[in-house]
Amino acid sequence: MKCVSKLSLLAGAAIGVLAIPMASHAAAAAAASTGSTVQEIVVTAEKREQNLRDVPQTVTALGGDQLQVLRAVTFQDYVTRVPGMNLISAQPGSTRLALRGINTGGVSATIGTYVDETPYGSVTGLSNGAILTPDLDTFDMQRVEVLRGPQGTLYGASSLGGLLKFVTNRPDPSGVSGQFEVDGSRAESSSLGGSVKGIFNAPLGANAAVRASAYYSHQPGFIDDPVRNARNVNDATLTGGRISALFHPTEKFTVRLTAVAQDIESGGSSAQDVDRRTLDTLHGDLTQSRTFQDPNKVEYRIYNLTADYDFGFADLLSATSYGTLHQTGNGDATAQLGPTLTAIFKQPLGAAVKQDLHQKKFTQEFRLVSPAGQFEWLVGAFYTNERNTLNQSLDAILLSNPPTIAAGLGGLQVVALPTEYDEYAGFANADYHFTDKFDISFGGRFSHNKQSSTQFSSGPLAGPTTSFNGASDEDVFTFAVAPKYKISDQATIYARIAKGYRPGGPNALSPLAPAAVPRTFQSDTILNYEVGVKGDAFDHVLAYELSAFYIDWSDIQLLVRVGNFGVNSNGGGAESKGLEGTFTLTPAEGLTLSLNGAYIEANLTSDTGSLLGGKSGDRLPYSSPVSGSFAADYRTTLGNDLGLFYGGNVQFTGRRRSDFNATFGQTSLPSYSTVNLFAGVDHGKLRAEVYVKNLLDDRGIISFGGIGSTPGGANAAQAAVINPRTIGLTLSARY
Repeated sequence: MKCVSKLSLLAGAAIGVLAIPMASHAAAAAAASTGSTVQEIVVTAEKREQNLRDVPQTVTALGGDQLQVLRAVTFQDYVTRVPGMNLISAQPGSTRLALRGINTGGVSATIGTYVDETPYGSVTGLSNGAILTPDLDTFDMQRVEVLRGPQGTLYGASSLGGLLKFVTNRPDPSGVSGQFEVDGSRAESSSLGGSVKGIFNAPLGANAAVRASAYYSHQPGFIDDPVRNARNVNDATLTGGRISALFHPTEKFTVRLTAVAQDIESGGSSAQDVDRRTLDTLHGDLTQSRTFQDPNKVEYRIYNLTADYDFGFADLLSATSYGTLHQTGNGDATAQLGPTLTAIFKQPLGAAVKQDLHQKKFTQEFRLVSPAGQFEWLVGAFYTNERNTLNQSLDAILLSNPPTIAAGLGGLQVVALPTEYDEYAGFANADYHFTDKFDISFGGRFSHNKQSSTQFSSGPLAGPTTSFNGASDEDVFTFAVAPKYKISDQATIYARIAKGYRPGGPNALSPLAPAAVPRTFQSDTILNYEVGVKGDAFDHVLAYELSAFYIDWSDIQLLVRVGNFGVNSNGGGAESKGLEGTFTLTPAEGLTLSLNGAYIEANLTSDTGSLLGGKSGDRLPYSSPVSGSFAADYRTTLGNDLGLFYGGNVQFTGRRRSDFNATFGQTSLPSYSTVNLFAGVDHGKLRAEVYVKNLLDDRGIISFGGIGSTPGGANAAQAAVINPRTIGLTLSARY
């Protein structure tokens, strides 16, 4: 999926590790299994450490050791293991995530992202935040937490449908330790790929430590371009690392500094060119046709200082964060704009749309948290300043080999969009335990945000240089109420009502835009009603979680085109309702069976209007009615410090529909399944593992679009597919 912009330039353009299956409460608990029972796991979903079973909402915890054994490195590897979560992506670094069907396309994210205490990524509608969800390598992660349903009270803006939280491993003062890992793999119709990764942890005296990790990964391409005689055009590299220092100056005072860096470079998209009506490929399996390669590069940088002091009556935490995101891309717009440029300049020309996005984000949060007791409370203050600059340029391209910018025809239309977003918020949450079985959690958050933007347009096709200023501000209140009752020591039932929101803002417009084009758009909100039960049974042999939810989505934000202007607007409403469940069974020592699934009906409740084409009752884009996975794995000891482990899983994603389209309507996308297998041996601190991903070589579609901007005629489209069958070997050593 190319970056979607609202600018007039691009309006309508395509641009000791137990191998455990991942599920919600059940699979997370299994990560700490001993013998043939499952144990609890601690999460920080409600900004304090809690056993997962005590959190009155649905949370999926994916343990770092599990992710490593299953070779679950990127979103594509583990999103399907989260009930009700969908991935929409055509290129590494360009990814949209959705939970419980909360997605209508557009440019504002519906899921918030945190890295430890740092909110990362854009919350505005002016920086393509929806499709730039940070896809961090999971190497050296303690766990990944996914909170389903709105998290507006504790996490604020754009946690409309839920929250994705990366929790990194802390430095350990107890001694020197580390890990080294090499991996090699090959996909069908592809070249060799692989990675090299390492971790080093060292104490700095008795009360301090430093931990560093680094990695390099090459993902081989599997898409060919027979027209240009180019192979593996979508290969990608990921490079990155993390360094963290932990200090305990006193028993009550802790300071942690962390820096995270990751670069993703992709040569092109993983989209096959297909007929939009039949989905048959136009040039053969795993092929596309482009005038030139369309690379994409994304750079993540995150810096955080967290200080924590225990006053006794409460714990005071200060989290200061600074993050940057830089994205550059070059999209092939020849099919859409090439004929126009050819007619204007009287020579055969292609078209390239370059995009460059710079984001800088500062965040400060203070929290005062009471100790555990009958009355537990939390109060906090939050501030963030986000600055984005989005630059786009249209260049005429000579159809030569290789293609080059035509002399004097670069920058035919140039758009620069600097924006600024400020948010201030105060929040509080409390949990009162009426008895040892019954308690109620309740909280609220008041947020004020203001935004400003300036759009500069220039270039021969843009006319005289123009600028246009936009501004907006709004106040929003969100809340959550969750009663919880312990049926027994092994089971808890809960209910939850929660509100989330996504900020509105100014639209980026030319002063020539007609009066009918909205200058601003409003925030949209969600009310989530949920009931659930979680616990374990049969002397901790079975762990389970079941939930039912209903979501009312109001004033939904939509990306529409009015004339030649792509703008955000507010539509009517939508709803999502469904059931989610996870089960983990440990019937014998070393054996774990896991099942998770979701049934979701997510539909519009009113028309979006003729500009977008959505009708009341239409399914929300990429929401699958039925999805789930089943996994089995086994570990045993062979003697002489030699261990054997093996297992596999099957993941199913049901039929979905593509984005709304006023001309062609939504396209129905077929269901798909993936089968993954792994097996390995441990000898002391050494490990060798072989694995197969997508054993049946399915062509599951995870992004669809490009109608009208894909070579091959009016019915040509782009269908991005999951990675084909991949076989790999991993060797690792701990010390």
